[in-house]
Amino acid sequence: MKKYMDKLKSKIRINKNLFVFLLIIVGVGIAAGALFASILKSDDKKMVADYLNGFLNNVYNGKLEYNVSLINTLIFTLGFAFLIWVLGISIIGFILILLFLFIKAFVIGFSIGSIILNFKFKGILIAFGYVVPHHIINIMVYILLSAYALIVSFKLISSITGKKTLNFKYIMNRYCFILIFSLIILFLTSIYEVYLLPNVMKILTTIIK
Repeated sequence: MKKYMDKLKSKIRINKNLFVFLLIIVGVGIAAGALFASILKSDDKKMVADYLNGFLNNVYNGKLEYNVSLINTLIFTLGFAFLIWVLGISIIGFILILLFLFIKAFVIGFSIGSIILNFKFKGILIAFGYVVPHHIINIMVYILLSAYALIVSFKLISSITGKKTLNFKYIMNRYCFILIFSLIILFLTSIYEVYLLPNVMKILTTIIK
């Protein structure tokens, strides 16, 4: 494990520009999502507000179905990670990787923007509880996984075009380790999101009432 983690740190240092590029995509996605929340039509804003109020009321009154929520969260969170991983070995999936990472960031930005717009200054506190720490950790994991997926995709393209020889077994072993590492972290953040986050949100909703 230590050997793999050392290689992971080394790879991040070597591909620093790629990680910066992905961070920029995430930042733009979050900003675009927040902006989109602010330019919705009044009917759409009301629908979003009703959903947020209903969700927070369910949290405050303890009406969430935790087992169902866990299954849905795991499907979307782990499924998204596995999709990124598969796209990395699909050769032409690098464009979709960037698009899906942007969409994921856009959804988070839209959620943050909607919360702040509907609850004003109090919404900042709610949005902070909604994002920290699980969404931040998830985004960092997605960036890590996306970076490796892009690296693998480019290496496969170079191998097919004859520009570079490829040790496929070595690359796949390392790539599988990244997937397993990502899934473990995402599983833990999903547990937090389903079982601990509602308690955090309940405390926050109590404070702002």
